Amino acid sequence: MNIEVTILILAGLLAVIVQVPVWLKVHRLDLRVKQREAEVLSLQDDLRALCAGAAGVGGHVERMEQQLRRLAERQDQLDLRDPVSQSYGHAIRLVQKGASVEDLVSECGLVRGEAELLMRLHRLSA
Repeated sequence: MNIEVTILILAGLLAVIVQVPVWLKVHRLDLRVKQREAEVLSLQDDLRALCAGAAGVGGHVERMEQQLRRLAERQDQLDLRDPVSQSYGHAIRLVQKGASVEDLVSECGLVRGEAELLMRLHRLSA
């Protein structure tokens, strides 16, 4: 073997030896990229599930709000039919206009304690 061939073989071996660590780094980086891609896919699936759940909750909240409005309307209708609540409503309006305890007792048919309580409650808010 002559010296030139030996030099070429050594140069080739040196090139391979230098490239092995680079190849190992590239291989490790490729594995990391694949792991990150798998994590991203998993997170995308989780996000889709959260969005679907949020949409379901939004629909549920909307149905509950509709039901609450219907109940409030029904309560208002029942209050209009109830003579007791009408007399209290009338008594509250009288208190806000400055009526006395005696006025409430005589006009609304309230017991003196009820009239005094309404006076205390609704004079403060007026």
